[in-house]
Amino acid sequence: MTHIIRFIYIVTVCFLLCSHAINAQTEPYAIKIGNRVITSTELSQTYRRLLQSDSVKKDKSKEFLDNYVNYQLMVCAAQRMGNDTTKAFREEINSYRKELATPYLVDKIILDKLIQEAYERMREEVRVAQIFIPVSKNASPADTIVAFDEIRTFRLRILKGEFFEQIAKNYSQDMKTAEKGGDMGFIAVLDNNYAFESAAYNNSKGDVPFPIRTDKGYHLIKVLEKRSSRGKVKLAHILVSIAPNASPEMIADAKKKIDEVYGYLKENEPFEGVCKIYSSDTKTKDNGGVLSRWYEAGTLIDDKMATAVFALNNKGEYTVPIQTALGWHIFRLVDKKPLLKFEELAPFIRQKITSDASRSMIIKGNLVKRLKKDNNFQESVSVKQEAFNNFYKDRIGNEDYLVKTIFTINQTPCTVREFYNFVTKMQRQLAKIGALNDKSERDWYSLFVEDRNLRYEESNLEVKYPEFRADVQDYHDGILQKDFLNQNVLEKSLDSLSQISFFNQNTQNYQYTNRIMAKVVSTDRRETMEQVKPILAKAPYPLNRPFSQIYFEKDKADFSVDTQKMLYNLMVIMINKRDYTVEITGNSDPEESETVSSQRARKIVNYLINKGISPMRIIEKDDGKYKPVSKTERSKNMRVGVKFFSNSMEDVVKRFNTLKPGSLTAEERFFKKGDNEYVDGATWAVGESNYEVKGRKVWINIQEVEEPRPKTFKEARGQVIKDYQIGLFDNLINDLKTKYPIEINQEEVNRILN
Repeated sequence: MTHIIRFIYIVTVCFLLCSHAINAQTEPYAIKIGNRVITSTELSQTYRRLLQSDSVKKDKSKEFLDNYVNYQLMVCAAQRMGNDTTKAFREEINSYRKELATPYLVDKIILDKLIQEAYERMREEVRVAQIFIPVSKNASPADTIVAFDEIRTFRLRILKGEFFEQIAKNYSQDMKTAEKGGDMGFIAVLDNNYAFESAAYNNSKGDVPFPIRTDKGYHLIKVLEKRSSRGKVKLAHILVSIAPNASPEMIADAKKKIDEVYGYLKENEPFEGVCKIYSSDTKTKDNGGVLSRWYEAGTLIDDKMATAVFALNNKGEYTVPIQTALGWHIFRLVDKKPLLKFEELAPFIRQKITSDASRSMIIKGNLVKRLKKDNNFQESVSVKQEAFNNFYKDRIGNEDYLVKTIFTINQTPCTVREFYNFVTKMQRQLAKIGALNDKSERDWYSLFVEDRNLRYEESNLEVKYPEFRADVQDYHDGILQKDFLNQNVLEKSLDSLSQISFFNQNTQNYQYTNRIMAKVVSTDRRETMEQVKPILAKAPYPLNRPFSQIYFEKDKADFSVDTQKMLYNLMVIMINKRDYTVEITGNSDPEESETVSSQRARKIVNYLINKGISPMRIIEKDDGKYKPVSKTERSKNMRVGVKFFSNSMEDVVKRFNTLKPGSLTAEERFFKKGDNEYVDGATWAVGESNYEVKGRKVWINIQEVEEPRPKTFKEARGQVIKDYQIGLFDNLINDLKTKYPIEINQEEVNRILN
């Protein structure tokens, strides 16, 4: 009887599939490519989907049709070549299929409820304390009872009047919180076991609910505080780390250093620059100390830190030094925002829920329960008990009970042998990663039932969900077309000999027109032009950025405290202005030694190099005793001068345009006709010229005039590759059209596209 029902089921499925095929054959075709028929429905669905995603515009329907036909031509050719039968292709499409199947193998009703519940919990912050008694996940019943009785006794004592905090200090085995009376601070939604989180959020302040069992053991919690959410903060920090085994001297040095850092910040030194020099956090020091994630109160190290950072209201504000287990921190507020809207947070919550074991178990359990009902899961209680009775016995493999059906899914049988084989395979996999633990035969059976129901559902997704079938087909065709295009166009176009051959056959397409290398400057006033011409004569361009003289004691090159601060500022400028070059000039008084001026300049140059400034950006000069600035105040001669230059004309332009926008424009490059109105009006000959255009004063310095000439292969290579690819593609499509004739049902196509 079972075999007859199974046969009827198979015939029914085949009939449904055949009906789909018959419908595809009887409805009007839109396009025929060789033996491949594309129905009106298929073309219409593709076109509408692309329209909705803005990948295609309504007024570009002809272009869409051409591209669609070319796409299908390549898919057709790839299939005829058997490209979709290779091992690599099958592995890739199976990987995509598993990814696409994931949303279909989730209980969406339960998932949506958990997402909504998590969002509602995020509106509130909950602070809890716990008493923890560890129990392994697979502890014996006796050990479990002992732990449960102990934690239950603690609860009874608390309910009778004993202090939760004292019992936590005396008995809790959570080393992080026991000494604090079990205080865990504010917990973050989705960062804890679901049962633990639910106990915290579903009870009121002061409540001590019934003990909770997790994979780690038993937890007895007390709700200490509840308040509305303070939102999230994005932070930057400067860290002065302290090693766990640091000596008192090292600890004192760290405190002294963080106080020094704090002092620099109070003097309005840039946070980014101070961070780069002083922070111990190598991952963030070079990007201003910015931490990658957003923090809620419950995700910070402790409530003291949370209170400090959430007290910051304006971007750029920073905290006083805060000590943690890592060392000393100063936190800076990068951004702050309240709880986002549900629509904005839902994708993040979904991802967190699906990756959380305690919640995934709930979702999967409800899904399997539904699948068992939908797919007519039938279990043989007697065979299951027989399988349990023989679970730990030795077997030779021909025992009668091994072939018995332990359950069926839509009449598809699963035997006791399959159950045992599943357990053996899983045990081997877990043993390889060191995760094998004791499970009862009932636990293994539950996993087997879950696995087979999910496998059955996944294998039948194409039959149950037409949209899934369409998505898989899209990926299937897309991979085929991509690989076919790579093999026949992209890979061939990267052959250098073929590129050169194509270039030689088409040199007429790769020509430079008449062009000039010129420096073009325009100003709104003649005085501005006279002022800027000598500045822009040659790079690097001198800047009018002042920097104080750096003074030294007589015959010394040592840095004073003031000098160190000035050099720090100089370093920050050079880090922030990548186009800058700095000139360091040593000077000395006639009464000083001959070499002290060069020593002063060299020491400052070495300081900058050690702070990461490239030597190529530093000009070192020694004026010695030859440029004293005072005969009476000798100390003014004991100095180093600092001048800034820039390799970017833009820095000069910004300087002149600060007071009056548009006062100056300047650029230097190759120009061709039509690139610049000032260039178009000039005489194209090497040399300088001055004239006026629309009331602006113009100076052009032409360094080179190039007559029209062919480009070299190196100069044209980028365009050659692009043109060569177009040629290869056109030839490929023409060849495929010959092999696979195209027939378009114009009436149907017009109806769909219009």
